[in-house]
Amino acid sequence: MVDSLLMIKAEEIMAKIEKGQPVEYENVIIYGDLDLHRLDLPLNKNKRKIINSIIKIEYSVIKGDVFFDHSAFTKLVDFDGTIFNRAANFSDSQFQEDAGFSEAQFQVEASFSRAHFGTEANFSRARFNDADFGRARFDKNFNLDNAKIYTLRLSDALFAKGSNIYLKDLNYDRIVVRWNSIKDHLPYNGSVYLTLTRNFRNLEQFEDQDDCYYQYRKEKQSRATKVVPKSLDRLAWISCGYGVRPSHTILLSVAIIVLFTGIFWAGSALEQDASTEQGHHAAGISLKDSFYFSTMEFLGRTPQNLSIVGAYEYLTVIETLLGWLLMALFLVTLSKVMLR
Repeated sequence: MVDSLLMIKAEEIMAKIEKGQPVEYENVIIYGDLDLHRLDLPLNKNKRKIINSIIKIEYSVIKGDVFFDHSAFTKLVDFDGTIFNRAANFSDSQFQEDAGFSEAQFQVEASFSRAHFGTEANFSRARFNDADFGRARFDKNFNLDNAKIYTLRLSDALFAKGSNIYLKDLNYDRIVVRWNSIKDHLPYNGSVYLTLTRNFRNLEQFEDQDDCYYQYRKEKQSRATKVVPKSLDRLAWISCGYGVRPSHTILLSVAIIVLFTGIFWAGSALEQDASTEQGHHAAGISLKDSFYFSTMEFLGRTPQNLSIVGAYEYLTVIETLLGWLLMALFLVTLSKVMLR
């Protein structure tokens, strides 16, 4: 079918671009290099060549290299369904209107590094080997839904406030990116989050792995409607940060110690041990002593010089059990985070 397509020389397209004429082709084969470096075109203040032509080459095959780098496209750029047989270089280019690459196929490396997308950047269902969007800037949405990429590079890419990156059903081997650069621009999708978590683990970006998984669980918890799963998720968040935040366990432990300190002190539940001081009752027990007693009970060690009175003994059992559980949980969470 490809051999039956109309054949167009690259020189014909380049001549139209140089004259500012629309470039609109569909179902054609383009022979030769599309190289904007050869054209004598005015430059903008950022020294990019100004392209005033609509460029719409759909469902076609480009047999040569495409050098559309260092250019400012003032109008629509549309390569939907087009096959790039050789290099496709759009680095440091500015797209002031929509950039359409839906269903495009890049059979060699595609470079969009440092590119600036002023509006929608649509690469849904596109096919890449390696795609470089390092230090690219996205003012609106970046759509990669259902695309297939071996390696996607998004290092130091910038996403404007309110812009989103869509990765639903994206098939990739790895994405080179830091979680902080995309976390506020990723609409919630459980499979997307979990796949990114595995991606960060495979790249040994363990901090990004933990942060991605933590946000996934937070988003999932906020959307839960059933009482029991939501309550269990909330308990997992409070107790250990979903297994990736040992600091949560420490804070909860401190909170429990302080809570029991307040109960023991306000309820006059402590007294000096009889062997230490006869006749000295709970009224003489300070807040500091109550905190010390609560801490020791939490750690499973009863102080020698203080004792509990009345039914408050049952509270010490509860605090000790909570202490054992939280210490075990802390060790498990810490080992998970530290021992990779």
